[in-house]
Amino acid sequence: MNNITRLFDFPYYQLEKYNLPDALVTKYGNEWVKTSTKEYLDKANSISRGMLRLGVNKNDKIALISSNNRTEWNICDIGILQTGAQTVPIYPTITAEDYEYILNHSEAKYCFISDAEVFEKINSIKKNVSSLIEIYSYNDIDSCKSWNEILELGKDSSNQNEVEERKNNVLTTDLATIIYTSGTTGRPKGVMLTHQNIVSDVLMSSVRVPLRPGDTKALSFLPICHIFERMLLYLYQYYGISIYF
Repeated sequence: MNNITRLFDFPYYQLEKYNLPDALVTKYGNEWVKTSTKEYLDKANSISRGMLRLGVNKNDKIALISSNNRTEWNICDIGILQTGAQTVPIYPTITAEDYEYILNHSEAKYCFISDAEVFEKINSIKKNVSSLIEIYSYNDIDSCKSWNEILELGKDSSNQNEVEERKNNVLTTDLATIIYTSGTTGRPKGVMLTHQNIVSDVLMSSVRVPLRPGDTKALSFLPICHIFERMLLYLYQYYGISIYF
């Protein structure tokens, strides 16, 4: 793959050129758990297939809220974008009132979260968000559905051809994500970014950032919902660099 035009092209480029055994590495307790490039994409495609079976359409909005940078966030990011839907990454530390505003403003249909603290805030305002159908958690939480249910729903690959069709219909000029400002001077503002907006940043940065392709390891610690860290994550994937969370 020589022509990267959409954000989900980056991991496929990595699979073709580097095929890392440790593309994404997250620490759970005292254990570092490695996810290969192939497993990364296999799970992303499972998310895509599962989302299609839930009825997710092109241009639907899916919120991502995580208290820590982790492998699951990236899998969901790629899996959602492949369907032609858009991701809405949200800061985990904002108030429940701001969650309510952002989820309503973006008309988010589903929400992936990381932990019980975020779930409590989202669950407290869920009834006030008419568009929100369901919440899924990466951590196991009582009374909250697990993101593993989406992976299981997408385990059957019989609708992968529909995923491929959705991917092929995503243009570089299509909206990819809505990133909300912190709201320190009023209500958070939604910044609409296309695939091209971010892909061009990554590709232009690739010739300026002193990384060694297929060799350097990266530690991701800045908030993943911030555009700078997110751009770096795609840049690392483009360079075949193992990302540690």
